[in-house]
Amino acid sequence: MVRSIKDHPLYDRLKQLSAKEVAEWALEEVPIEQADKDQRKKAFRIIARHITVGKAERAKYGFNSDTNGEISRAMEWAFQSGIKAAKLLKQNK
Repeated sequence: MVRSIKDHPLYDRLKQLSAKEVAEWALEEVPIEQADKDQRKKAFRIIARHITVGKAERAKYGFNSDTNGEISRAMEWAFQSGIKAAKLLKQNK
């Protein structure tokens, strides 16, 4: 029998969110590129916590998890956000 995570009653809690989705939730209405250093640090910590807790939660219910892929995507997103933030800062000077 093939089990799908989408069939689980807690799917909304177990599904993998992108780093951007988590950061938007963490920062409320401030884009990551415009967030100050402390806000970005807070958002990245929340993303890391979301990845590790999500993996444990999915494993608890017997679902697979691509933790390395999630971390890779989050790091790429953070890198691209940093580049965009630097460009915005340079334009505003």
